[in-house]
Amino acid sequence: MRKKSPKLCPLAQHIVKMLAESGRPGHGPSYATGKAFELQDLSTNDALVWAGRNLDSRNQGELVDVIRKASGRDLDAADLTAAARVGKAIAALPTLDLLELLL
Repeated sequence: MRKKSPKLCPLAQHIVKMLAESGRPGHGPSYATGKAFELQDLSTNDALVWAGRNLDSRNQGELVDVIRKASGRDLDAADLTAAARVGKAIAALPTLDLLELLL
């Protein structure tokens, strides 16, 4: 019986594709499959934070290249790391009860 494919946001899809197509030792389809299940159901922001934490500098650079080509924006690996740091910092904000604040 074939396993169900993980649900991935577009960024996670590109990360998995990049890892599957990598010719580096230890990478490839089986490695990418494991990472796909780590990335399953993550939002784009969460996938960005995941990439900043879990991809090495070479893979981060390749991911930035993919994003740069698709968006036409001038980005580098430092932008990926900074965005991941901001995403992590925002996630640490406490949840507010706006109903209580506004009434």
